[in-house]
Amino acid sequence: MAFVAQRFARSLAGATALGGAAALAQLAQAPARCDDKDPPHPPRYPFWVKSVFHAHEIPSVRRGYEVYRQVCATCHSMKQLHFRHLSNFVLPEKRMKEIAASYDVVDGPNDEGEMFTRPGILVDAFPSPYPNEEAARYANGGANPPDLSVYTTAKHEGLDYIFALLLGYRDPPAGIEVRDGLYYNV
Repeated sequence: MAFVAQRFARSLAGATALGGAAALAQLAQAPARCDDKDPPHPPRYPFWVKSVFHAHEIPSVRRGYEVYRQVCATCHSMKQLHFRHLSNFVLPEKRMKEIAASYDVVDGPNDEGEMFTRPGILVDAFPSPYPNEEAARYANGGANPPDLSVYTTAKHEGLDYIFALLLGYRDPPAGIEVRDGLYYNV
């Protein structure tokens, strides 16, 4: 915890007085209350990257991309991200070109009006693991895996939400039945 506070203090040191005051005011806010109408909120974790500047830690982003590529990409899409978005930011351009070229992309129409496949290039979006939503639902027991391209910004407290989601899988409480192929998450 001292490490987190130290990193947060360092990130505030370069901020303007107004930015620092806004960050301290935000820290002083009480956590959101849950009542019967409001769904449970994820705990607020003290990640040091949640600073005034909303900066990304490049090694963490790189590690997160590798986890996505090796694990999450089998079910989840990232339709709004293109290979160029990670070029020279997460990985060198040459490596991103190699990764993009490892995917076959449907393109066209050509001069004859037909669609064709080609190796991916940097301007292509990350390919979806399923051809359409119905195929995704069929493969996942009726559930459509969400698109992860802008998940941290689309969800309220997105970073905390994802962290709580990944750590929230448990055995279901007594009386709650979970369909086959699905898992319980608080």
